[in-house]
Amino acid sequence: MKVIRPLLLLLPPILIVAFSALWYISADPRDGKIFDESEPDLPVTSVKIDKAEYKRLRNEQIAMWRGLDTAEPDSRSRAIRDMERGERERDARRTEKNERPSGVARWHFLGPAPIPVNASTTYSGRVVALAVHPTNPDIVYAGAAQGGVYRSLNGGASWTPLLDNALTLSIGSIAISPSDPSTVFIGTGETSFSADSFFGVGIYRITNADTAPVVSGPLNKNSTGADVFTGRGISEIIVHPTDPNRLIATSAQGIAGIGGSTAGATLPNAGVYRTTNAMAAEPVFEKLAVQGTGAVSRSIADAATDPVDPNRLLISVVGAGGDGGIYLTTNVYDTTPAFTRTLTTGDGSSLGRTEFAVQRTGGVMTVYAASGTSNGTVYKSIDGGATFAALTGGTSFCNPQCFYDIAVAVDPSDANKVYLGGSPSLVFGRSLNGGTSFANSSTNLHVDTHAFAIAPSNPNRVYFGSDGGVWRTDDINATPINWITLNNSSFSATQFQGISLHPIDRNYTLGGTQDNGTQFLASNGTTWIRSDGGDGGFSVIDQNATSTTSLTAYHTYFNQTNTQIGFARATTTDASGDPNWTVFRGCSGGTSNNGINCADAVLFYAPMVHGPGNPSTLYFGTTRLYRSSDTGTTMTDVSGALPLRISAIAISPQNDDIRLVGTTGGTVYLSTTAGATTMTNVTGPIPARYVGRVAIDPANANVAYVALNGFGLAAGQHVWKTNNLLSGSPTWTASGSGIPDVPVNTFAIDPANSQALFAGTDIGIFRSSNGGASWEPFSEGLPRVAVFGMEFHRTQRLLRISTHGRGIYEYDFGASTTLFDYDADRKADLSVRRPSDNVWYLLRGTVGFTAITWGEAGDRMAPADYDGDGKTD
Repeated sequence: MKVIRPLLLLLPPILIVAFSALWYISADPRDGKIFDESEPDLPVTSVKIDKAEYKRLRNEQIAMWRGLDTAEPDSRSRAIRDMERGERERDARRTEKNERPSGVARWHFLGPAPIPVNASTTYSGRVVALAVHPTNPDIVYAGAAQGGVYRSLNGGASWTPLLDNALTLSIGSIAISPSDPSTVFIGTGETSFSADSFFGVGIYRITNADTAPVVSGPLNKNSTGADVFTGRGISEIIVHPTDPNRLIATSAQGIAGIGGSTAGATLPNAGVYRTTNAMAAEPVFEKLAVQGTGAVSRSIADAATDPVDPNRLLISVVGAGGDGGIYLTTNVYDTTPAFTRTLTTGDGSSLGRTEFAVQRTGGVMTVYAASGTSNGTVYKSIDGGATFAALTGGTSFCNPQCFYDIAVAVDPSDANKVYLGGSPSLVFGRSLNGGTSFANSSTNLHVDTHAFAIAPSNPNRVYFGSDGGVWRTDDINATPINWITLNNSSFSATQFQGISLHPIDRNYTLGGTQDNGTQFLASNGTTWIRSDGGDGGFSVIDQNATSTTSLTAYHTYFNQTNTQIGFARATTTDASGDPNWTVFRGCSGGTSNNGINCADAVLFYAPMVHGPGNPSTLYFGTTRLYRSSDTGTTMTDVSGALPLRISAIAISPQNDDIRLVGTTGGTVYLSTTAGATTMTNVTGPIPARYVGRVAIDPANANVAYVALNGFGLAAGQHVWKTNNLLSGSPTWTASGSGIPDVPVNTFAIDPANSQALFAGTDIGIFRSSNGGASWEPFSEGLPRVAVFGMEFHRTQRLLRISTHGRGIYEYDFGASTTLFDYDADRKADLSVRRPSDNVWYLLRGTVGFTAITWGEAGDRMAPADYDGDGKTD
């Protein structure tokens, strides 16, 4: 491994407990580690940070990106419906004009699938829900934070995505119908109580799930037709053991989390819901009153039922005003169920979160309740949840982020075999004595545990889900446990924050990911390398690089006032081109080594871009815009202190003196003169929304764009344009007609044709061919996933995007074409190919070019009469 400076070194687990939430990171490079596998979230820096604060800052950042402060319950659903209408209108125009399909098979998935770590494990993105078929341990379903639901029929050796056309890919829960295992219910909206937990739209029902899946939903209405789930997360679904029509669903906070803002959002009430017609086309859900809670809306973290008596239900209430705890009802299917609190826990998402595991042997129902109380306390009941006693085992198992990391399970045939997981001190703990003690057995697992699933027909098989993906063991009783990574080429859930491309090489790419470091795609276009650890943010590659092994590159970890503000720098690479991250430039532990002010207010993911010049100038944003002409060795304040934190930066490719920035509050600042050290507010009529991106036309510095996050904007107002940026008082006009009311996170301009624009949103890609006068959907072949990063390669004619949940995709505009006359109209028709291949070919066509299918890579056209003229084509 490469020597990285500074390096991440965590104290041993016993010291982590002793120091509570203070996490220490050493700058000593002598052990030669790239990152510490015991805590890959944390940055590779020489500072200490409270991890709860670390999570809060990251959550705040993503909440602003997603516009949660202005969201309405159906904002996302409306936006996708608008997008679908735009797709239909676009297709109708093509048909009317007899145009060939322009987007056939052009979006190409690049990975990483999986993220390589070492010889024995691989990572992916966050997995928060798992479910195993009751009689076949090889059939398993995995739900990702923003990657959708995957099904495996072979124990995770390969996966198939099932929900890529759903209104959201954010998953909270999965339930298999016990009486009909081919019916699976999916609760959308992650409920990890993090602002990176995207909200959901209700429940999807999949029938024939293990053969030919049929997806219905979202199911989310009450008897009056009101939506009772959208804007929340479905934390648990319980299907009646003999009747799949009878279903209990619990909902929780799913749009923000610790530190996230929900101001201005109108949300349905969270709580316990019931339906008795779940298999109907439009099931009706009713909210159940939970006596003893102080409000009609309370987040429910989990629920569990008696394996024998489905009327007996336990719920865990994330309380407020002193009503947090475990509540029990013994008549949940009665007209008015009666709930009684049987254990009081603290209020709030950390103290109040409790997860259940239930086992019944004969007349004894054992319940384990893993709670955030006292940084992690496990309670046990042997009377079906009527009374609980705290266990000595597993103490502080989720310290310091119990709001986020709790999983518990119990062997269905042995109540003494209990499994517990939380934060790094106990990633996976096994108890053979009913929770009296737990032994940690987590070799090769990724920290931040979210889900366990025991195969009911084979309790020796256990599936594990965390921030790094999904694993399996076939012998849970072994010592040590052999964990098999199931993060493979058919499973993609990586959550990228941004992307940067090499100026010459087609494939060379860097991108920061949430929880899983900064990823590097080598020049061969297939090899992914985990380049650095920590929480990866933005990256930059100097645009003067002449090869893949001679370059300067930068990437950020996290930023916090007076703790760390800055970036890692690499000026050398290994033989594959992977940067050697040997220097951290900026503020570390209250001391700056390059001029960045440690007291600046700053975003968790601070923006960083390059400008023109050799070397490329480097820009970094806090409440000040910093500029460097010496690869970040010194950073100079070129804006003065601005009232708000900078969220987006654009530098004219033609002139390094032309600088444009956007802020978290929607204000826009400009400087255009050489040596400027102040910036002018040029916001004009632009609405007060978080600025996702700003961009300056590479061919005309007078033309610039501002892209906005948030919701609640009038038609066309998520993109603004000026044609007189250099006038001193630019005039801005709304230029987003065709983009729904949905956050625009990223923006790109085709360097060869600056009338061609691309906007990455929470629901996919939109394109304008006329400089922003109108936009149309451009997501053919992409899942409905948020796009956080986008860059147009300046020489290779390709657009590469980084999604926040499904990895990186590419659209190739530069490939050559082969022309044929397929429809016998004596005019050449365009033949297309899959971007992964080097040859253009059409495997099947019909008269009028109405159908295209692909074969495997390397296939060629067989001689045939494709156009029906009686001659071989």
